Amino acid sequence: MGNEVTAAELHAHDPAAMEELMDSIFPGVALRPLPMFRDFVLRTAVMPGVSSVGYSIDWAGQGELASPEQVLAFSLRGAGRLRHAGQELPVTGAVLFDDASPVNVQWDLLHADGFSVDRAYVRSVAAVLAGRDQPSHLFTAGTPVDDAHGRLWEDTARFVGTLMREHSSTLDSPILQRSLLHHLALTLLHSFPNIVLADLPTVPAPRGVPVAVRRATAFIDEHAHEPITVDDVARAVGLSTRGLQVAFRRHLDVTPRERLRQARLDGAHRDLVYADPHTTTVAAVARRWGFVHLGHFATAYRAAYGERPAQTLAR
Repeated sequence: MGNEVTAAELHAHDPAAMEELMDSIFPGVALRPLPMFRDFVLRTAVMPGVSSVGYSIDWAGQGELASPEQVLAFSLRGAGRLRHAGQELPVTGAVLFDDASPVNVQWDLLHADGFSVDRAYVRSVAAVLAGRDQPSHLFTAGTPVDDAHGRLWEDTARFVGTLMREHSSTLDSPILQRSLLHHLALTLLHSFPNIVLADLPTVPAPRGVPVAVRRATAFIDEHAHEPITVDDVARAVGLSTRGLQVAFRRHLDVTPRERLRQARLDGAHRDLVYADPHTTTVAAVARRWGFVHLGHFATAYRAAYGERPAQTLAR
């Protein structure tokens, strides 16, 4: 498939066609209509690491959700029942499935928007957040932390899903695709209870950090994969380059250049954890994140993560 985003839409009156398409999009997921199947509208978009699905179902059906390779998250509106690990889950709002336990689904009328996100990538993002490797299954509940986090996930899913389905022909940039995938993974980890959030220490934000400095660090994190400079960061937050340097030193005890370098190291680390060692090289990942000198990259990487980049890639 390369870097293309493939989008499709299906209006199915045939239960067999619906089953075949769902099986191809969600490995390990079995959804089977009951005899009173009536109609099914499915909109999909697929890119490396993530599948977006939006569908309206007018049918009585049941099925099981379980995928060893994917984290499944949906925003649901409709009528029916959802049962997972002995618990009843709502069929309205945000729900997530992150283990191999069967999820029994019975629907009558359903509208859903959701994602199938590569489990290995979510795990790699969690490992960076926690500073150590994480188990395959991260999430401890299938409903959001609270209503506000549920709305956050639903808004994110709606935005990214629309982008993938309606603008698939313009999303062939690996950088943009990686950004969308990373955004989805972070939003999942922020919105649904998981062992990473439970283990992270509660560290209060430094007192007195100016808004401009907080905006600058956010800008760096958001754009580290792009060829930005410290001058670009300063312009984005309305400071002079010198003013930004002084503010970072005073309030964060690092320079903007050091903060940008660390963000890029973190990005390279995520890519190496997630990459296929048969098709990816350390040099390619280093260049992607702006490290021209491979020896300097390897030295900085080992100092930050305690191993050589090649060791991370080989795991």
